[in-house]
Amino acid sequence: MRSPQPHRSGGDIQQHFHSTVSVQKLKRFNSLILIFRFAAFCFSLASAVFMLTNSRGSDSLHWYNFDAFRYVFIANAIVAIYSLFEMAASVWEISRNATLFPEICQVWCLRT
Repeated sequence: MRSPQPHRSGGDIQQHFHSTVSVQKLKRFNSLILIFRFAAFCFSLASAVFMLTNSRGSDSLHWYNFDAFRYVFIANAIVAIYSLFEMAASVWEISRNATLFPEICQVWCLRT
């Protein structure tokens, strides 16, 4: 049985062993992540829209008169935009079987 470790031959890295079970598990895991990211996007967008459209009358105080509610609205908008980007990256990874950014960039971004 061949080793799942890549072997070096002449400077090139060659992969000799590839498990279809791990590919299926990875695809299932990425699909589950996509569902969670979609739920986060929906909830944060709904929260931002409800805060934006909530009005009681013209003479009463509005949510944007309070700093805490403005902070929550901006946080919800940022989460919605980030979740949208992450959903697009997740769809890219599922459809192409490759990450959007190279691995070195992902490691570098996590360490900074």
